[in-house]
Formats: sequence, structure tokens, C-alpha cells
Amino acid sequence: MTAKAYLIQCITNLHVGSGDATYGIVDKLVQRDAVYSYPTIHSSSLKGSLREHFENAWVKNDQDITEIFGKKTNNDDDAQSGSLNFLNADLVALPVRCSHMQFALTMSKQSIELVNNKAMMLIDKKLLVEQTDENKLFTKDDVGEVYLEDDNLQKATYMSPLSEKITVENFEGFNKQQYAVVDNDKFKNYVEDLPVIARNRLGEDKNLWYEEIVPHQTIFITYMIPKSDLDPEKFSAFEKTLLEKPIQIGANSSIGYGLCKFYKINF
Repeated sequence: MTAKAYLIQCITNLHVGSGDATYGIVDKLVQRDAVYSYPTIHSSSLKGSLREHFENAWVKNDQDITEIFGKKTNNDDDAQSGSLNFLNADLVALPVRCSHMQFALTMSKQSIELVNNKAMMLIDKKLLVEQTDENKLFTKDDVGEVYLEDDNLQKATYMSPLSEKITVENFEGFNKQQYAVVDNDKFKNYVEDLPVIARNRLGEDKNLWYEEIVPHQTIFITYMIPKSDLDPEKFSAFEKTLLEKPIQIGANSSIGYGLCKFYKINF
């Protein structure tokens, strides 16, 4: 089987912690790409969250869960890998505050190129339209002067950012929302300056602590690669469950963090 591609849209704020010690103002940071520093969801975190979801959804299918995700064990000698390989979730678009319609899903030439290069290697298709213009807001509305954060953008005629060679089942994110393409430096500033939320620490210590979040509406892309020994019917059942309901990823589920929806990319 070839790689399967999925968009992930954050329904609520997302915090998948990096686990790194920090001595700055922010106590808990999100996971980031090691090279470009874009927010990401590491494959191990994604696989763990999906396994927990399927253990709750497939309470009578322990054997199928083990086949797909591998065998849980504390003994390396008994370890057994699953028949489905999980890849990191890469950033596609980040919502940035906009003077028109609250926010715009935002990308850069560099981020588009990174998404397309990986897509070409895995599914032999580009996911996003390569942009020749920068610092423009693509919208269907008649707008005048518009700002993304403090950056002035020009209006551009709306065109879908998704390549004509792919479709995404039931995904309306780009159809209903405006989006922006900015230069690499502006995009770097946006992804580095993610929202930080103050939280009350539980217990006797009442001091506030601070954690970084990936804001809701953010869009990621991930890939899963079934091994040759995985029964296609079992993968179809897995995919059906994957796409049915929102899935909680990362920490703080008790306060509504991490609800994400998966959408299948057809190519």
C-alpha cells in the first residue's frame, strides 16, 4: 500500500508538549520542527493519541489494535511493531489575527514548498498551489486596507490554495475562510509568537504557570503508511473510525484542549 494523507484541523486549542526543560517565562512549550521551528505533532505523540482513541472506540478489538499499533510491553524482547507507520504532522496553515473577518489562515512560500516537497515524495502530488505573490490576502470580499497583525497586506482575488489534483473529503476550511500568503520573515514571526495561556497550578501552590498553545483552526498534514501485511479491510475499518469523530491529541483534555478532526486527502 502507498502512503495515505490526511489534513488535521484543530477544533480547540492544542498543546502537545515538547517535554524540554525551560527556564524562561513560558513553562511548557509545544513541539516544533527541529529545522524550521514550525509547530508540529511528533509521530510518537500522534500514534499514542490515536491508540488511546481506538482503545476506547474498539473495546472488543484488542487484536486489531495490536496489529495496527503494535504490542504494548515493558520488555524489549516482547516488543512487536504495528502494521501501520505514522509520520509527523506538519504545519499547513496558521490562523493569524486579521482586520477583516477576525483571522486568516496563513502560509508562506517556504511553508508551501515544504508541504509540497514532502507530498511529492510520499504521494507524488503537490498539495498546495505554489504562490508567486507574497503579503496578500486572498478573499472573496470587497475589502480596503487590511492588516494581518501589524502587517499591511494587499487584496488578491480568491483562488483555492489546494492543488487541482487533490480533493479533501468534507473539508471546508479553505472554502469558507480567507487565507493569506506572506513572506518568510513574517511567517517566521507568527509561528514563533504563538499564544501563551496562564494556568492555575493545582494543589497548595497557587502560582500561575504559562503554557504555549497552537491556536484552534490551525491546519496540519500527516501521512500514514500501511505495511504490506496489513489487511486492506482492517485498514478501511481503521480509516472509517479515524474520520468519524474528533480525536483528542496532546494534554489538557479535561479543559477541552486538543480536539482535532481528520480529513482524508484523495489524489
